[in-house]
Amino acid sequence: MYTNSQFRAFFGGPDRPPRALRDLLYSHIAAVPAGGEIAWATYYFRDQALAQALLQAGRRGVNLRLTLEANPRSAQANRSVIETLRSTGGLRAVKHPWPDNLLREKPRLHLKLYYFSHPEPHVLLGTFNPSGNRPEDPQVIAEIGDQDRGHNHLVEITDGRLVPALRKHLHRLYRFPHGPWERLLPSNNRVLAAGDTRIYLFPRLRRAVLRRKLEDLPQGTRLRMAISHLSDKRMGNTLQSLTRRGIRIEILTHDTERRVPQWVEQQLDGHLMFRRYRHREGLPMHNKFILVEAPQYREIIFGSMNLSERSLHANHELLVVSGSSLLYDAFQERWQQMIQETEARL
Repeated sequence: MYTNSQFRAFFGGPDRPPRALRDLLYSHIAAVPAGGEIAWATYYFRDQALAQALLQAGRRGVNLRLTLEANPRSAQANRSVIETLRSTGGLRAVKHPWPDNLLREKPRLHLKLYYFSHPEPHVLLGTFNPSGNRPEDPQVIAEIGDQDRGHNHLVEITDGRLVPALRKHLHRLYRFPHGPWERLLPSNNRVLAAGDTRIYLFPRLRRAVLRRKLEDLPQGTRLRMAISHLSDKRMGNTLQSLTRRGIRIEILTHDTERRVPQWVEQQLDGHLMFRRYRHREGLPMHNKFILVEAPQYREIIFGSMNLSERSLHANHELLVVSGSSLLYDAFQERWQQMIQETEARL
């Protein structure tokens, strides 16, 4: 754990205790008393013990607002927990009946955002969703990966300028209808800011936030990108363009070609350092973060967003850009750990 007055960073991975991030969520549920509030939005949720903990929280008087994706890629993955939590009256399984207005694919609720009112209002956000279960289903894990043991992150934010706005966003996801018009809403197009930290909500009208951010980087910048999914052609072209401007780029991706097709590796080959994370047990590298080391500043970019067309342009996502030294150092240490594992060919 890495901590200061604004942030705490938590990581899961083969070098950490199994289920570390899952147990973190469990402890935060237990800390909310009667009259408090828990609001979640997440993509996968299969953990029945966590679902039972939320049921118990509701029974002791905690106000629940839980928003899940009804149709994730592994279509039946959330069904059991949805049935378990339906009786709380605080569950919404989101369906997107219409495709995005510029893409043929339907959006998905892909962000991972968890709000807790006690012991002080705070959120956890990042890449981890509680997609494991006990006993486990090997077929599901073969498809989505063992996220309880693979590389993931959650960052805790307590800043009073950011937490209320993220809570409101969770309430909107829970209460309001979903459709192509959402990217036009002023609430989705705000930039949530506190000090040197900015949070972008998606879908939004200006879709290319990340691409524009990268295109504006000064010559001499070094980028280290841990990206589990990379399949957007425009992003690939942007990365090629950056290398031609003298920006050094290192990419670490998940090993499967479903998440990172071979043509992406071929497109970027010779332009930058490209590595795939492989673990002997097939544990995933599910992180999504970028270390920006520019001549005059350092930033960390992290959140739920993949570098895929659906994620960049259609999904409900969340992207954080921060100049926090604590977060930069924490993610840099995590990068080094993953590179060491990759070079050791675990």
